[in-house]
Amino acid sequence: MLATERHSKILENVNKEKTVTVAKLSKLLDVSEVTIRKDLIKLEQEGLLSRVHGGASITSFLPLERSFTEKQAERTKEKAQIARQTLSHVQPGDTLILGAGSTTMEFAKLLGQIAELTIVTNAVNIAMELNSQGVHQVILIGGEMRAKSFALVGAVAEDNLKKLSVYKCFIGADGIHERDGFSTLSLAESNVNRVMMSRARKVYVLADHTKFGETHFSSFADLSDVDRIITDRLDPQTHASFQELGVKIEVAQA
Repeated sequence: MLATERHSKILENVNKEKTVTVAKLSKLLDVSEVTIRKDLIKLEQEGLLSRVHGGASITSFLPLERSFTEKQAERTKEKAQIARQTLSHVQPGDTLILGAGSTTMEFAKLLGQIAELTIVTNAVNIAMELNSQGVHQVILIGGEMRAKSFALVGAVAEDNLKKLSVYKCFIGADGIHERDGFSTLSLAESNVNRVMMSRARKVYVLADHTKFGETHFSSFADLSDVDRIITDRLDPQTHASFQELGVKIEVAQA
């Protein structure tokens, strides 16, 4: 089968199914997965589809941003596992920034175990959780609140962050990609994430395994901008691929 004919069949399937896997296309077209991946790269460069982890989707098929409540109900064990692992990176007296998100919320719930922390956050719900613990100095940065994530964003949030400096920053991400780095569905949150990272000496990204290989609307950092990714599990191939790029990945103990 000629490449042009193969590309036509790939696009036909992507447009019909919205999202297709490399394995399915390989079987359907009777070619290797390596060949399919090369085809997808070319078609993406031409703007005809978007590559996603393990396959491709139509360019107009963008994931809808879900609310914090919806995200909180998903993969609760994995998020708790990541939060427990992350706690080992915090010492009494630390100054921290916590970004918005369901995994960072799980982490915030555990911080009452460590004394004398100064914690800056752009998440209203995380600030309330930390304040209820009664053992921290909590700084809520102000700004425009996003209804879906309870995150404070915009010029006020960014300007207030630029006046502060902390030792460690802990944030989440909707996507972690070898080429595109870290991304999120919200441009406004992406901008705040960049500022939060710039105000910390060390940056940690907390993300479960489903975020790897994904790219979303707004990229906010390259892989090299982060000191460590903490996740719940990762397949050996993906782990090795990121390690080759010099990325430090810490897999939480079960």
